[in-house]
Amino acid sequence: MSLAEFFRDAHEPTSEQTEIEGSDFSGFKRVLNKGALIFALIIIILFALIFYQHQRSEEAVRSVDHTRLIISHIDALRTYLLNLDTAVRKYAESRNPADLDPSLICRQSQCPSAGQLIVLISTDDAQAARLAPLPALQSALEAGFGALQQRALTGGDVTLPERELGGFDKSAIEQIHRILIETGREELNQLETREKARIRDQNLSLLLLGVAGLWTGLALLGLYRETTRLIRAGIHAEQTIRQLSLRDPLTGLSNRRSLHESEKHLIASAKRSGKLMAVLAVDLDDFKAVNDSYGHAAGDQVLVTSAERMKLLLRESDVIARFGGDEFVIVLGQIDDAEAVREVASRVVNSLCQPMQLAEGRTAHIGASVGIAICRAGKETLEDMLKKADTALYVAKRDGKNTYREADTSDV
Repeated sequence: MSLAEFFRDAHEPTSEQTEIEGSDFSGFKRVLNKGALIFALIIIILFALIFYQHQRSEEAVRSVDHTRLIISHIDALRTYLLNLDTAVRKYAESRNPADLDPSLICRQSQCPSAGQLIVLISTDDAQAARLAPLPALQSALEAGFGALQQRALTGGDVTLPERELGGFDKSAIEQIHRILIETGREELNQLETREKARIRDQNLSLLLLGVAGLWTGLALLGLYRETTRLIRAGIHAEQTIRQLSLRDPLTGLSNRRSLHESEKHLIASAKRSGKLMAVLAVDLDDFKAVNDSYGHAAGDQVLVTSAERMKLLLRESDVIARFGGDEFVIVLGQIDDAEAVREVASRVVNSLCQPMQLAEGRTAHIGASVGIAICRAGKETLEDMLKKADTALYVAKRDGKNTYREADTSDV
């Protein structure tokens, strides 16, 4: 065998594999695979949603913290400029250089600056452009304030510088405050927009989670229905297999296994009735000649006809089984006396001696030999009675066939 043929044969499904894949039981494997796939998809979707929400939440927290920092810096810068303006106005009224003390204007080691604010907001080009004039305005204002401090300390004429500073202070501080207010308002608007987007994404995630949950529920319902169908099919198959294992496939009669499984029930019924129990071993005479002359199909037809004829002679409580070939066993569970058993055996012999019509107008002639074993229920096992009936059957065959013989019934 070549290597190519080896791999081709290895990949081609065998007839056994094909039968398994086409059976109802292979559906359990499909359900298992579907369930594993659905479970994996659910896990992936849940992890994806959790990861997405985690990322969005972290982004929202960072955005809120950054906006708070910017607004805090804006408030500090406005407070610093407001203190600067207040100090100049107080000095203009009191002429007291102490009103220009830097510690009253900025109590921090480093006063807030517009440059720091621009660095914080540098990611937003529009906001950075709005804040661009602030550093120059702040520097000019601080320079004027410094000059005023210097003149106040030297006791010079401050009338003109005060006016100049007052005029500059009014226009510059108003412009700075306007820019800072607009910047703070814009930061709050952006924060609100981002928060709305986060809530919208969260609602979308919840909607997707709901859809995934609904889809999961429908998928699980489908798997449940499929599993239920497969279980019913499996139960039916198990019952069918059990029936086949307890029935003769040709005649539909019980087989040896079924008869032995019914032994306890048959003996118990006979015990309750207080009557006799009988076993009849039936063997068809001249059956081989039918097979040899007409073929096995004709032989099968003879076996079926023989089974039907014997069933017509029995009660519902009686049991008839085919042990294989042309051997049958009849169990009479509740018999009044030995004469009733002989009557049944005689009818079986007479019925099976009658001609049997075959296909194509042909006729088969057979007979039957019967061996009888009778005992009180519970005194002997079914297997013991079968052995006795077989011995009696051998005697009937030896005595010329088409008759019945009884085993020893002295204990009856």
